[in-house]
Amino acid sequence: MSLTRSGLYKFSNLLLQRIKEERRFHLNANDIKPVVIDPVIFKVRGDIHGLDEPMQLLLYNQATQQTLQADPELFERLLAINLLAISKSEQALDATVTLTIVDTTLKYYYQDVNQEKDSLSEKLDALAFCMSTSAHPEHILSTYQVDDMPTTVFLPKTASKLYQVESRHIVQAHGGYVEITETEEKLVCLYILPIAGKRFMRLKTYDPVDLDREVAETPESLAQEKELVLLVTKKTSLTKEEVEKTIAFIKKAHGLTRRKSGEPYYTHPMAVAKILLEVTKDPEVILAGLLHDIVEDTLVTLEQIELLYGKQVAYLVDMVTHYNTHGYRFLFAQYIIEDMLSNCKDIRVVYIKLADRLHNMRTIGFRNKEDQERIARETACFHIRWGAKYNENNELSPWISELKSICRQRIQPGLLPLIEQ
Repeated sequence: MSLTRSGLYKFSNLLLQRIKEERRFHLNANDIKPVVIDPVIFKVRGDIHGLDEPMQLLLYNQATQQTLQADPELFERLLAINLLAISKSEQALDATVTLTIVDTTLKYYYQDVNQEKDSLSEKLDALAFCMSTSAHPEHILSTYQVDDMPTTVFLPKTASKLYQVESRHIVQAHGGYVEITETEEKLVCLYILPIAGKRFMRLKTYDPVDLDREVAETPESLAQEKELVLLVTKKTSLTKEEVEKTIAFIKKAHGLTRRKSGEPYYTHPMAVAKILLEVTKDPEVILAGLLHDIVEDTLVTLEQIELLYGKQVAYLVDMVTHYNTHGYRFLFAQYIIEDMLSNCKDIRVVYIKLADRLHNMRTIGFRNKEDQERIARETACFHIRWGAKYNENNELSPWISELKSICRQRIQPGLLPLIEQ
């Protein structure tokens, strides 16, 4: 009975998260461009006056940075709907709106469950856009914390407040912070947007839950599937049905996505699983290898993984995933990722991360030269040393040797000592 209740609880949470995912607003990555602030403000003001609206704007632009990365049309709409609505609010005097723009910072947290110390965090420079009915600029804090936004549900009290819902969607999709306060005397809408926050934006991707959509597959990838099924069933306790269902799952999840080489993306996790068989027969590690990119690169959640594959597989996928901030997928800086991995004591995680890196290095030739050298430096400075630290039984020696060999071919001669340190 307790197992049944646990399963139902997980399933209900999965459905709730799915509903929240459907309600989220996502951006098109190709639409993100540098936006110069002042021209947009003046255009919006002119457009509002062109509607014969009596809105009066008091502008206090005290920011040192005058450009940010955003969807230009959505940024313009954010300003337009707020300036117009606030000017018409009951609190506005003579349809006057004060817009204050100042420098601030946004703080994003990564909760590392394996550490007792404070959560890892990353700060980004940001701009505060505060629109209010007050005649004076509002006080803006130096830092704002981005919380667990997917759990936030905002319901406007009246139809006239619907602009606040849309504004929240726009700002949160840009990785920003929203704070709206309203009293009988004053209305304040504060929106904080990162200046260069593309890594923290909600960008559109394929919807992996729709299992009826097209997938990318080739005769070569289908042959790779058959080979992997035979290998895994021969070397582990996993059944043919379990392996085939998992491959079908990741194939649907990654959909039409392809690698730089042009191969269907799901061939990469299959290759990782095959590499893992060289060092382990643990079925949970093999499954996690197949699933290791699914949370990072699709909309499949850890709750779904746990429901389908159990806690241990979900834990391993979580540990090898770069995204995980209170359930909101943020791509953290490399030094934070390395800090998390350095504090990981689970050899299974080391296996999966190194197998992932090894296959990526084997196929690095499809990237441009700049990326090749950057990834090779990253591998030499961190992954090779990290793997060596856990190579007590020399089982990882062939992988480390191959990584070193590939790095030597991609790194400038002056940096070669990095590989041997």
